[in-house]
Amino acid sequence: MKISFVGCKEDSINIFKDVAEKLSKKVSGLELNERFVPFLEDLPIVALEETEESDFIFVFVSTNEDQKSFILEKLVDVELKTGIRILKAIEIDDFSDLGEEEFFEQKDLLVEKYVDLIVNILFNEVEFEPEDKDFGL
Repeated sequence: MKISFVGCKEDSINIFKDVAEKLSKKVSGLELNERFVPFLEDLPIVALEETEESDFIFVFVSTNEDQKSFILEKLVDVELKTGIRILKAIEIDDFSDLGEEEFFEQKDLLVEKYVDLIVNILFNEVEFEPEDKDFGL
């Protein structure tokens, strides 16, 4: 299985190496590829290029709220056009304002979150089944 990571040069955080390390321990025979774009608007173009040889795409970017909708819309277009699943991880950038300890804590939390999410999307979709509301009976 080949997974491509796509991110942006301007990000204030890079989780790909840590995600790759943890994913490799959970998924055997995994082939990974990383690509970084110079500008956010290039994310959909590179994601489209990566669909030609990848089984799954993980796009991670930290940006502002204004750009988030645009990027999501364009990545969904790529996903629908190609039929290749894209995990669209678009975080609001508040990492720049964190101190060193908080930064690494947040980074570790993101790594765990996305490793678990990728594994569940690929191998355990039952994890996403909704449960009825608990009325405390």
